[in-house]
Amino acid sequence: MDETAFPILLVDLLRRESPRCFESGERWWPMVRKAAAYIVANGPVTQQDRWEEDGGYSPFTLSAEISALLIAADLAESVGFSEHADFLRENADTWNDNIERWTYGVNSDLARQVGVDGYYVRITPPDEDGAASPLQGFVPIKNRATTSSNARAIEIVSPDALALVRFGLRAPDDPRIVNTIKVIDELLRTKLPQGPAWYRYNCDGYGEHEDGSPFDGTGIGRHGPARGRTRPLRVDCRSRADG
Repeated sequence: MDETAFPILLVDLLRRESPRCFESGERWWPMVRKAAAYIVANGPVTQQDRWEEDGGYSPFTLSAEISALLIAADLAESVGFSEHADFLRENADTWNDNIERWTYGVNSDLARQVGVDGYYVRITPPDEDGAASPLQGFVPIKNRATTSSNARAIEIVSPDALALVRFGLRAPDDPRIVNTIKVIDELLRTKLPQGPAWYRYNCDGYGEHEDGSPFDGTGIGRHGPARGRTRPLRVDCRSRADG
């Protein structure tokens, strides 16, 4: 879903940074209309997150989708489709209002450990997953042994939630963002000779093994170009499919 949203964002970047190439909204509206219609019809849940591992409510994908719909609304209005613009803005506002319900966990063990009231999680399963709420569901952890391949959604965090700030949906000093950064730093940050680095998400299995042997389908996770493994807090990543 975010890959459908990104071309709309690029159209807006072209409009702002290179108006001569943009020319007019009429040129771009047909493509933007189709992409926006696809997002509305199929979102906000994505079948695949940005890491191509899990489906569900992703703060990163939600940020891209909502921003794209707002941009599409502006473009629709500029070419005379005011009703389309109103519909797209209403849809974007509805999704934006539900971001916390879908992806902001509160009163968890992890929140109490870090000393915050809540935080944005990496991803939550779709509503039809059967949980009382997306935050109470389970998410598959790829590249882990089968004995540790599921985790509660509320226990897995990722820097992906910072897209809410980058895309302008939440302020950088929003208490929920500040809380999330504290949790991210506690679970994912490592100190290396080159400086700090962060893992993709806790319990990630994409990386070499504990003894340094190479990745062979399972591992312990890794961050950017440098490697290290120092985690002040741990979340039990063993399978919890039975709750």
